[in-house]
Amino acid sequence: MKLSVLRHSLLLALALGLAACGGKATFPVEGKVVNLKYSGLVLSNIGMSDLPVDAKATSFRFPNTIEYGIQYDVQVRTTALHQDCTPDNNKDTAGRQASISVTITCRDFTHLIGGTVTTVGADGQAKPYAGDNLVLINGSSDKITVAKDAKSYKFGTAIAFGTSYGVSVLQQPDGGKLACSVERGVGEMGDAEVTNVNVLCREK
Repeated sequence: MKLSVLRHSLLLALALGLAACGGKATFPVEGKVVNLKYSGLVLSNIGMSDLPVDAKATSFRFPNTIEYGIQYDVQVRTTALHQDCTPDNNKDTAGRQASISVTITCRDFTHLIGGTVTTVGADGQAKPYAGDNLVLINGSSDKITVAKDAKSYKFGTAIAFGTSYGVSVLQQPDGGKLACSVERGVGEMGDAEVTNVNVLCREK
């Protein structure tokens, strides 16, 4: 607590000293960027031009400084492609801290994978799925058991943009009467939920 009071007192003394000389202390509006992978991030601050941030940048700084006592409010004007970027420690008054240090943290958008479940009878006609304990797997560990009479399914674990997926049948339904396969099971996650990794079961 004493250190905080002392630091603020020193800053105030510096500002008063500069004011006596006809000027004020100035501060750059800057900070760090965490986990930025793609282009498109644009930051804004009160009274300043928008600042585009290069893909994979780890820091930023607005070109102009602000004087002691001026408020700043750094916001994400436009988030990066495929990511959600949010600011922290982004609002205050210049001079209350020794420097302005804003953190922009970017997190990948994630989406789920799923599809329909259909049965084709021995007569070639489509009919509702009536199997039980059909198990699907994505990759090496994400598993889901398709419910009896299900019309669709969806994995519970979302994956990030650009991540490869591979859905396959780990276990066929009980009873040995159906042979199920996956359509469009291999791909790469885009910017929206995948809903067309369909399961087709044929009666033997």
